[in-house]
Amino acid sequence: MLRYLRKQLTIIFVFLIILLAIGLAIYLIWRHYHPQPTCFDGIQNQGETRIDCGGPCGLCAHPMGLRIISQDFIPTTANNFDLVAKVENPNNNWGVESVSYKFNFYNANNQSIGSKEGSTYILPQETKYIVEQKIYLAEPLARIAFELERTNWQRLKDFTELQIRVKDKNHQIINSQYRLYGVLENKSNYNLDKVEIVGLLFDDKGKIIAAGKTDIRTFLINEGRSIEINWPYTSSDISSSEIKVYTNVFLDETFIKAHGTQEKFKEY
Repeated sequence: MLRYLRKQLTIIFVFLIILLAIGLAIYLIWRHYHPQPTCFDGIQNQGETRIDCGGPCGLCAHPMGLRIISQDFIPTTANNFDLVAKVENPNNNWGVESVSYKFNFYNANNQSIGSKEGSTYILPQETKYIVEQKIYLAEPLARIAFELERTNWQRLKDFTELQIRVKDKNHQIINSQYRLYGVLENKSNYNLDKVEIVGLLFDDKGKIIAAGKTDIRTFLINEGRSIEINWPYTSSDISSSEIKVYTNVFLDETFIKAHGTQEKFKEY
């Protein structure tokens, strides 16, 4: 009886060993064709912002380039134009402390008739409208070409988007003029020296029909401030509007020191 029991146990043990070997072989084959995500697999996965970096794999060593989303010009009064370009920074931890830009102007014969240069900053994950107003040209403008150069990247640490809210936004046409208005609330933890505002009006096809800018100074914590942008012309009906708010966190003087030291987000 004991000998029979031992024989049965031996058969069961061998059977289990065979099953384990088969299971291990199946698992190894599956792993071969379905590798687990790692920070060295050459694939953008598992929440990475780029291939093998960002998210769980830590900061990317080099930022992705800025993206020019759109560019346009808006006829205003005789021989005058407003310019607007939309630029996106796709990086989570990299901001642009400064970048030079240029609007190039061309006539109907594709000949250059001038340009307008400037510089700006762009925060991480920010989509920014760059606006230039009251551009005078001696001949008709047929098209523009917008370009960026000399991008000065800075990695930011411990940075979260400043909480500046736009309330009661509205638009209207009064006496043949466009008017865009609203209220800004500073819900961040910082007293701000300067806040830049860009206002945009769109027609029913989503085309920008007016672009303007203004700024407010000494914007304190929990303060609300009324803003208004006016355009002395109308060319079409307003379908929608947008107010964008920008603050240059790369400048220490942007943060009004109430106590202690000024905030520093740059990581050198």
